[in-house]
Amino acid sequence: MSDRLKNVLRYGIPVVLAVILYFTAFSVDRSTANDFTGLFLLMTLAMAWNLVGGFGGQFSLGHSIFVGVGSYATAVILTTLGWPLLPTMLIAAALSAFIGLLLAYPLLRLRGPYLAVGSLGIAVASYGWMINWNFTKASQAYAVPPLGQISLHETYQFSIILLLITTVSIVALVRSPLGLRLVALRDDEAGAASIGVKRVRTLLPVWALSGLLTGAMGAVYALQSGSLTVDATFNIQFSLDAAIVCVIGGLGTLTGPVIGAFIVYYLRKYSADFSNFALLIEAVFLVVVVRFFPSGLVGLATKGYRALAKRRADLVKK
Repeated sequence: MSDRLKNVLRYGIPVVLAVILYFTAFSVDRSTANDFTGLFLLMTLAMAWNLVGGFGGQFSLGHSIFVGVGSYATAVILTTLGWPLLPTMLIAAALSAFIGLLLAYPLLRLRGPYLAVGSLGIAVASYGWMINWNFTKASQAYAVPPLGQISLHETYQFSIILLLITTVSIVALVRSPLGLRLVALRDDEAGAASIGVKRVRTLLPVWALSGLLTGAMGAVYALQSGSLTVDATFNIQFSLDAAIVCVIGGLGTLTGPVIGAFIVYYLRKYSADFSNFALLIEAVFLVVVVRFFPSGLVGLATKGYRALAKRRADLVKK
């Protein structure tokens, strides 16, 4: 298969799927639109985290900050300035990217578990600040103003566009020279440094892009929720969900977060009927994947495909 055809498939398939979903958005009922919006937002969150945690090998637990900033910035700008919705969401995403740069510079001096604990500490500190900040109504609910109160089907369309932008952006970055340096740092930092790859200089734009996409996800989440609370938007569960989804699907892969998000979302949806055992079911599933399929479900599928291809080649030789 030629490189040109690979690029057409790599970018064309997501675009075609997104166009079909976008123009059929109003043909689904409200419940389905809400479910798909939640699913696509989880995919976006996981893909954005995977840039840092999967391709970059930097296990961050601070992405809940970007979700919260994107959500609250959208609501506050709409309330205080009354700007149009789309520019407001773009500004909210840009603010999250800026905060991503600010946080990355000190955090990238840490490595391994120290980075995880450091990012978690900043997330907890941000939660404590927001829950006591009167400007954002502290622990009270912050209602999204009428400018942001769009229909569920329109929110669904926003989630489709955001997922498409996220997919194309990440594929382009991973295939770029920056992506190659990023993976080199993850696989062998000392070796990458010996050929001139600078750790902080390489990771800073990746953190910024991850913050941008996560902040945009937070903005759409605000539209879906209609009313924000610090407990809901600055919740560390967002960071944990992103990590769990990527581990199940496959860390550092392009399709892993998509597959993992689909499994986790619907596992939670249908295990909710067993309310006393829902968390246990998810935990057991995660443990099984980590224990028997450490490279995730995408890794399992890849190994299976290679084994079949090898077996077929052996049969042809005979």
